[in-house]
Amino acid sequence: MRRLASIGYRFTLTGRTIKAKYGGPGKPDPDQVQPLLALVKKHKEEAISYLAQKPEAQERILTCYECGHFQPAINSPNPTQAWGHCRKLDRGRYGVAMACDALMECEAGFTGEGS
Repeated sequence: MRRLASIGYRFTLTGRTIKAKYGGPGKPDPDQVQPLLALVKKHKEEAISYLAQKPEAQERILTCYECGHFQPAINSPNPTQAWGHCRKLDRGRYGVAMACDALMECEAGFTGEGS
């Protein structure tokens, strides 16, 4: 569910019904999304339990700083929010910006280091 959330999906729980709504840019890639949605369906009980948690614990917004493609500004007093450079998109980004799909392609994982 976190991976789908990072793509742009938002989940709501009504009774025992899970609804997924896409709110990201453009259209989602069906080849990427369908297997993930199938996993949510397969593990419905766990998904319901996850969604039934307190709202602030439901999802975590992933940022550019957490992506291995992001290189924060050197000597920044606050690198998690500072201006930096996305090597994948080849453009400047703030570390606090919502991460794009490149985060999922990133082999470095969620380390926050610009390796």
